[in-house]
Amino acid sequence: MERRERGTAAGIRFILVFSRIFGRRGARLFLRVLIFYYALFAGDARRASRGYQARLHGVPPASIGFWSIYRHLLRFAETALDRVFLVRGEGDFVTTHTGIDHLRRLRAEGRGAILLGAHLGSFEAMRQVGGVQDFKINILAYWENARLISRFLEEVGGNFRARVIEIRPGDPSYIFAAQEAIEAGELVAVLGDRVGVNEKTVEVNFLGAPARLPIGPYTMAAILKCPIYLTFGLYRPPNRYDLYCEPLSERLELPRKGREQVIADYAQRYADRLAHYCREAPDNWFNFFDFWGGRG
Repeated sequence: MERRERGTAAGIRFILVFSRIFGRRGARLFLRVLIFYYALFAGDARRASRGYQARLHGVPPASIGFWSIYRHLLRFAETALDRVFLVRGEGDFVTTHTGIDHLRRLRAEGRGAILLGAHLGSFEAMRQVGGVQDFKINILAYWENARLISRFLEEVGGNFRARVIEIRPGDPSYIFAAQEAIEAGELVAVLGDRVGVNEKTVEVNFLGAPARLPIGPYTMAAILKCPIYLTFGLYRPPNRYDLYCEPLSERLELPRKGREQVIADYAQRYADRLAHYCREAPDNWFNFFDFWGGRG
């Protein structure tokens, strides 16, 4: 949240035009060169990737070489590029679905729910499949630090913006928008692995070290009295997305006594499942900053 968006409007527009002319395959080849250049000069991103991969594999950071970091950064760029094709409804993508029956049951019962994901793989792939399956999915997110790419996604996909509930620091109105969506039997997707501005947090063990996660998704589920499901969309090159959905809580209740511990337990369960899916697709987790804050 404290870092400005990298790149320029002209640069993003160039990639979009390039993808229109040369297609997804040509754009992916261009990304290999672009990300090589980026990996050479993005010191913070390299250090973050090295630290994450070292924790994930249980090895010293020095054993994580440049090409492992390059592949990690390239996966992020490839999934970001795929967002354009997914929003357009283009591309020869293959998707698998595990746990989609949970969402079908909710729809049949006319109930809404919170979908709790992460900066893992692609949430755009989940939203695109949701549209095909006629699931109404609203994205609840901080949009301020992603204005450039968001604006261009609006251009290439006419209904992109319609399903975004923006969180603005100091403005609680997003809660009411989320409540309206839930009460209408719609789904509200939120990412639970990054802390927002002045957001309350809880400490969990993630990949063997203490890390802080936001408590907002759990308190919101309790306030709205709705189910909360974990959802992850793992990217498998060159064109496959494996989508997963599993229940975290059908009715999340926070007692007055021991409330903090209940939230901590739910956050730890989320962290454990996130770690599981990170191991399933090691190069799919995209938090390129010091996630652990130098601890552990």
